[in-house]
Amino acid sequence: MALGLGLAACQKGLAVGFTTAAALVNELHEARDEKRLLRLQRQLAGYKLLIVDELGYVPLSPTGAELLFETISQRYERGSIIVTSNLPFDEWTGVFGSERLTGALLDRLTHHVHILEMNGDSFRLKHSRRQSADDPLPTEAE
Repeated sequence: MALGLGLAACQKGLAVGFTTAAALVNELHEARDEKRLLRLQRQLAGYKLLIVDELGYVPLSPTGAELLFETISQRYERGSIIVTSNLPFDEWTGVFGSERLTGALLDRLTHHVHILEMNGDSFRLKHSRRQSADDPLPTEAE
């Protein structure tokens, strides 16, 4: 869903950034360590839409959580952001490690928002099952 919205935005001529939460945090860490954080933040701010995929798959260090919060906070009411996660909001504190930081982040993310909650089988899992049914493994006799 997020990828489709991002592609539609690209087709409209908008600048779109797509990354996973873990990759973004790693990039922010590296930029900070290499004294180029402001340049990266300006680049991220230049996207009309920033898509941050897979938030919650990897817990964040305290510094990583702060850097991600700052990135999202800078976009607040200035640029669109799509965040995908397999976790409900009440479990995000485990990812960010701080109730205060999580609360402030959710406050920004959930203001002027559309929340799409997806339930059911994973698209990838469903696709794999369908592909397995179409292409059964050869038996030893074959």
